[in-house]
Amino acid sequence: MAIREASFSFPGERARDLSLDYVTEGSRAMSPHDDSRPRNVARLNHLDNPMFQLGSLLVALAVSAPAVLASSSAQGKDDSSVDARAIVEHDARAAKDWKVEDIWLRVETVNSIVPAKDLAAAVDAQLRAENLEPHAALFLGSLRIAGEDPDASKLVHVLEPLLQSGERDVAVAAANLLADAEFRTLAGDERDELVDRLQQTAEKSTVDPEVNLAAAHAWYQLGNGDDRRQARARMTEFLTSNDANLRAQGALALARSNAEITGVLYDELKKLAGLPGERGRLADAYLETERVREQTERLLRQRVNTDDASKRGKETPEQAQFRTVMSMIQSWHIEGDHTKKEDLLAAALNGMLQSMDEHSTYFTGKSYARFEQDLEAGYGGIGAYVGDDPDDGLFTITHPIYSGPAYRAGLASDDKIVRVDEWPTLRQPSEEVIKRLKGRPGTKVKLYIWRRGMDRSLIDRPTEDMAVEVVRESITIPAVASQMLPGNIGMLVLQDFSRVATTELRAALKDLLAQGATSIVFDLRNNGGGLLDESVGVAGLFLPKGTLVVSTENRIEGKEKFLTTSDPIVPADMPVSVLVNRFTASASEIVSGALQDHKRALIIGKRSFGKGSVQNLIKVPGLEDDEYEDENGNNRHDNWEKLTKDSNGNGEFDFAPRVKLTIARYLLPSGRSIHRELDKDGNIQSDGGVLPELDLDLRHVDSWRIEEMVRIQRLRAVRDYVDATFPAGGELSKKELMQSLADNDHRDTSKYPGFDAFVQKLNTPLPADDVRMLVRAEIRRRVQDQRGKEYPQGDFVEDEQLQEAIRVALKAQGKKPGDLPEYQSNIPSESLARMHLRGDEKVALRDALKELDLARKSDGKLSAEALESLSKLLENNLDGK
Repeated sequence: MAIREASFSFPGERARDLSLDYVTEGSRAMSPHDDSRPRNVARLNHLDNPMFQLGSLLVALAVSAPAVLASSSAQGKDDSSVDARAIVEHDARAAKDWKVEDIWLRVETVNSIVPAKDLAAAVDAQLRAENLEPHAALFLGSLRIAGEDPDASKLVHVLEPLLQSGERDVAVAAANLLADAEFRTLAGDERDELVDRLQQTAEKSTVDPEVNLAAAHAWYQLGNGDDRRQARARMTEFLTSNDANLRAQGALALARSNAEITGVLYDELKKLAGLPGERGRLADAYLETERVREQTERLLRQRVNTDDASKRGKETPEQAQFRTVMSMIQSWHIEGDHTKKEDLLAAALNGMLQSMDEHSTYFTGKSYARFEQDLEAGYGGIGAYVGDDPDDGLFTITHPIYSGPAYRAGLASDDKIVRVDEWPTLRQPSEEVIKRLKGRPGTKVKLYIWRRGMDRSLIDRPTEDMAVEVVRESITIPAVASQMLPGNIGMLVLQDFSRVATTELRAALKDLLAQGATSIVFDLRNNGGGLLDESVGVAGLFLPKGTLVVSTENRIEGKEKFLTTSDPIVPADMPVSVLVNRFTASASEIVSGALQDHKRALIIGKRSFGKGSVQNLIKVPGLEDDEYEDENGNNRHDNWEKLTKDSNGNGEFDFAPRVKLTIARYLLPSGRSIHRELDKDGNIQSDGGVLPELDLDLRHVDSWRIEEMVRIQRLRAVRDYVDATFPAGGELSKKELMQSLADNDHRDTSKYPGFDAFVQKLNTPLPADDVRMLVRAEIRRRVQDQRGKEYPQGDFVEDEQLQEAIRVALKAQGKKPGDLPEYQSNIPSESLARMHLRGDEKVALRDALKELDLARKSDGKLSAEALESLSKLLENNLDGK
């Protein structure tokens, strides 16, 4: 499984750093868009997959384009005169006379001309027709797969019958379409039925061999671990064929399915690579990927041992020195008798990598497992954020995932899980509890819940009336929170760039736009990054199709560019503000920097972290992950799946160690680097990062105030006040008041019952407004459970950076915060932000101010030079704002 990441390593250590560039895991370079396809191949025309035909083929369109399409093309894709339904109806009728290759050209062209939302509706209408002609079904099915939100279940019923088409090219094309990743989303039974049908087609002797092969590839793509082994074996059979064409197709299908390129497969690809045409170029790309893998392994082996030492079986002086120091630590260090060799080795390797740069890292198997979980954003379990409560040491639900089964079963924030089935959690490591909460979706787990106010003896001896049964589900960790702010300002918070980031953000944007949002505030504060593909996808929600988002430079492969691949969701004329801070890193810096370079958004906040280097994740040669039955075909181990190879016999799936190695740097569209440069002594040579246009100096908070707030929280005084004032199950008016205060208390302490007496009882030097903030934060935490939706991290009542973005958004509407009652008592009239000026602009501004001062002291007139300088300065900084 390959991982590409654009993040991580900013403090908190996330991952690729998953590297925004492709990651080589298991020493095999992979495509950023398809875990099963070598990255160099992903950019080539696929002879056997029409959905990857390149736009250059459109030159041939004039030969067969119908008049309705040609005339629409002249209008342009954004012209409302394009009649999607007429185009699709015409093409569906005409398709019966087309060759399969003509269909792919048409799909590419129609997608480039017809707006996506209109196209999807038009195709769906045609797909409802019965007894579709095979070519028409192929055309409509491929057109729908390439469009917005295709329904995989409906498309199966359109494409699957084509496997039995009497026309070989149609059957092959249908199988290739069914191999699309979209069909991995099918529900269990439906997916199993499709896989069975593909297997039957692949193994049926009366079917054309090329159809066998295409079906075997789709079988591999959609099947589980056992299916994949059988499908690969079926494809391997073609390497022994007497037909050169079938051998070639078998070799390319195997390479595309990530088979190890050795032996007969290598020989066949080598022959193909020497031939002209697409097959030759494709084979050469796979072989180049294999060469990169072999070179990586060879270099790593050379780092570990010299050739002479490996031949003689002797230690080099460096190895002897390393072994001696490790022995000294274990023999003499005060904690040496509690230290394991593998921990010392991991620390030594990590130290070596960190000496090169701060983002290169050594992952042990366990640390990589945590890293991989963050990126994948999914698992089988109850759906809750959990951990040990520092106050009482009990295993606690911090807050449920509101779309998950735990919340639907009635579990809430602060609930203590004191027993899982018949296993007590008291004094057990949190990792062990979490392991028991996770499991196969559809299975049940009985949780015994203790809540504050209950008899404490029930913690050790829970009763059956405390039991809550939860049915585990496949959980996706939410990446996005959204909210419509007063003034029709849509606010979005992206937590990280996991695999669901673009999908969730697109849905949230559509929802806000449907509610009438007239501007967008996009919060990337504290976002440490994630996957490169997701950063490009997120940027594509704001930027036109084909726009450069980021490029990478590396000393081995040169420069690679990443462009947006779809039309934006946000209208081009809609104002967008992006919030960043010093913890905004990597992928989030790519997005904010790209929007800044293309003048698509105003950046507000503080200079971002400056993580602009590319890391590859490389499996250490000679060390392999445990093996398992991939029952759900998601290409990753789930804790209920059966192990087929358990290297250390611990009964658990273990990852092999990984090395995260810096191999390149990211460059923003303007060519600038966001990377913070340090010298060998750790001194900053270049600040890097994304510098906001509006630099916000937050109000200073004295350290004693922070310490006092922490002290009050530890006393649980705020929780006790909220418990007493807003008791669970209390009258409806109290719940409505809680909701009102959580949304907006207008900074008015009189709205809180008994607040003055509460502050007096605290005997604290804190201002009353600080106590109000603490109380409101606790109320918001509880109201989340009541309404079943998490509040975004930004809160316009308290958040000065968000307040600045609101000012900008309202200014575009010709309004001020004071014009809206929701903001009148919350947002100060004066702005805390200042325009960021370059050095030469600062000099020009100072000179202009001197001229103003002289004019004020004399005749009140400015010189022509000073007037021109000040005028240009204002124009340059107000452009596009």
